[in-house]
Amino acid sequence: MDKETQIQSKVLTFDTDITVLPKLKKIFDANNLTGMRSIGDPSIVNIILEKNIHLGALFVNDQGDWLKLSRKLKELRPELPLFLRVDMVEDKEKIEAEDRWLFDGIFHISETALINEYLKTHIFIRDYPLEMISHIQKFSINALEYMIPKVDIRCPAPLVIRDKIIYGEITSLIPVNTNWCRGYMMLQTDMGEFHGLLKTLDNPSFKGNLEEVVPPVIGELTNLMWGGFKTVFLKEGFLEGTGPDIQVPIIVNHIQKNISFGGNIPQLCFEYILSDRYGMGKQTRIVQKFIFNLNWNPDLVKEYDFQNLVEQGDIELF
Repeated sequence: MDKETQIQSKVLTFDTDITVLPKLKKIFDANNLTGMRSIGDPSIVNIILEKNIHLGALFVNDQGDWLKLSRKLKELRPELPLFLRVDMVEDKEKIEAEDRWLFDGIFHISETALINEYLKTHIFIRDYPLEMISHIQKFSINALEYMIPKVDIRCPAPLVIRDKIIYGEITSLIPVNTNWCRGYMMLQTDMGEFHGLLKTLDNPSFKGNLEEVVPPVIGELTNLMWGGFKTVFLKEGFLEGTGPDIQVPIIVNHIQKNISFGGNIPQLCFEYILSDRYGMGKQTRIVQKFIFNLNWNPDLVKEYDFQNLVEQGDIELF
């Protein structure tokens, strides 16, 4: 599996026992997770969670004022799975029933199979076809190179995220519908950083002020990427179905800077990091998210039956 198409996720742990961290890291590595540990005061946890860090889950352990911390985490980020590590297996039974609802899983570090099942069930609950990942990266980079030539583009491994945090100040949104998936594609970016990079390029259309330049570029990039999606997936074998026109509310919370698509649906997230080629140090990133909240059935993504082409003489096998 190519590193660029290997789906990952970031998780944040507030575990206070540093002797357990190597064991946690081994489990995280085996499950394509990037582990991060908070070493700050748990009373200011909101400062960490308000940052633009795309997360898949949170971990705590049953030491200190862990119950208060867990309640605060669930209050601040209710969409993120929260897991509790206990020091002793028998400690599970000591947790009050009214407190168990806080956690999506309770485990001892020795229960590897149970931990793996939690991670699969609550983070990687969907299998994204590798061919799909590769196509998205390819047509998205093509769109960026067309709209913003003469920049270097890097695309890290895609992420599965469970948070609803909006990155930057501008978001574009467009439906993506086929017979096997239905939802939305979003593009988000920091307007100031993005405009700063565009101004370094020798392009008259990038010479206006921030409001004049950034929204049209983001809008056109959205159209181009949607065009790439249609070219790849809206063809024979991927045609959009004609089922009922079901919709759910999309809620944007400007105070919390988050957007919800009517359910705790994991999002497929790509990041495209753009850098100038002239050593001026300008860099920005565009975050691309796919939310298949209305229909998801990748089993319908089957290889085209090429046998008909063989029988018709259009291709031959050798």
